Amino acid sequence: MQKSYDVIVIGAGTAGSYFAKLMAEQGYSVLVVEKSSREKLGRRLDIFHLDRDRLPRFGIPAPAPGDDDYVSEFEYSISKSAFDQYPKRTLYPFLVLRLPQFLARLARWAESFGVEYAFETEFLDFIYEGGRICGAQLKQGEETVQVFSRLVADASGIVSVGRRKLPEDYGVETFEIGPRDKFYVILRYARLKHPEVDRVKCTVNWPYYKTWIGPQHDKDGAIIGVGANFSYEYAEEVFQKFIKQVKLPPHELQYIQKGTTPYRRPPYSFVADGFVVLGDAACLTKPYSGEGITSAWELCAIAAQEFGAAMKEGRYPEAARVWKTNVRYQRGQGAKFAYIMATLVGAVNTLPEENDYQFRTGIVFNEKDMTTMNRNFGVTLGLGDIMAMVFKIVAGVLTRNITLATVKALLRSVTAAGKIQKHYEKFPEEISAFKAWCREADKLWAAAGSMADVAKS
Repeated sequence: MQKSYDVIVIGAGTAGSYFAKLMAEQGYSVLVVEKSSREKLGRRLDIFHLDRDRLPRFGIPAPAPGDDDYVSEFEYSISKSAFDQYPKRTLYPFLVLRLPQFLARLARWAESFGVEYAFETEFLDFIYEGGRICGAQLKQGEETVQVFSRLVADASGIVSVGRRKLPEDYGVETFEIGPRDKFYVILRYARLKHPEVDRVKCTVNWPYYKTWIGPQHDKDGAIIGVGANFSYEYAEEVFQKFIKQVKLPPHELQYIQKGTTPYRRPPYSFVADGFVVLGDAACLTKPYSGEGITSAWELCAIAAQEFGAAMKEGRYPEAARVWKTNVRYQRGQGAKFAYIMATLVGAVNTLPEENDYQFRTGIVFNEKDMTTMNRNFGVTLGLGDIMAMVFKIVAGVLTRNITLATVKALLRSVTAAGKIQKHYEKFPEEISAFKAWCREADKLWAAAGSMADVAKS
């Protein structure tokens, strides 16, 4: 490990390795620091699902049959109501992959472009010069070393070790991703007792309980998952309610894995002088699924372009030089995700019977919009779509399938979501207008509420 690089990346996960590769590809010297050993990288989770069609967009080499990270793939997923009825098919292909092997693939790929990795190395703090970040203090074993750089990228995951170390007035929010702001995910790896009848060929999910069953590496097995705010204990309570209502195929439990994923709005700004936050540290997960790899790559690609241009000829990447990173992301994917996150607060705030009616009539949960949302990260409703939805909602109230309280909650969330999306689409071009934009954004998010509030109620 040298004492100076152009870029230091904290974390060798999917966001960290991808961003490192993009910067090295432009000729910058890049060091990735990772607290785990190379052998233990990603061992917290065995199997994950990755949307296949997004890989070409980011130039990621796609795993294929015969590769050590490839398990299988499926072309669609199915969603069902709270009473396990009215299945809706989402046409969107997913790869079933092994996480440790996939992370090793990305690291080898980045290394082929000249990226250096320092495993078993911990980030301690930033180094400052003239009040600006100019490197990082790192710990290897018992030794503390100083490594200088023009850019430090925090891709450390939910712990956000870099972002949370920033001074409060440095330009990027330092909030902790706490129990209200993430999903506690429990994965049960199970072996089916009658695989010839019950083999799992795609993911089936029940949005009301935030539960699902999907393929794993054992073709005669399955992963049964649940996610919830607050704690693993609360997630287990939700799962027990689920299995009382939904009959799963007979199976034997093999083992359990646990993890967390962020579920809150991302920071308003991802960049500051000599700094960028990426991946889970930036809360970049899809609001409707909790998967965050490909959505994080979107910001990585934008940031690499903006920082790459700003750092040419030895220049320091001041916030003003890379501000367009925020503008491009927040006006695009950021605005779409903000709309979906705010809308879902009202959409899932229902009784089981109401959720069942929503599935039966296609209110919120319909195949066309769900497929579009997966492909485009957003849904644009025409006047005809809106009128049809209103008619179904009114019919639901008249037939007592939907309560007025639920209608008010849904309308409130949709209204708030529309305002939030428009606000993000007007993200300020200049830093000077940023504080005023943030104040208005805070008001809009307060009006929208949160998924944690729904879960608690």
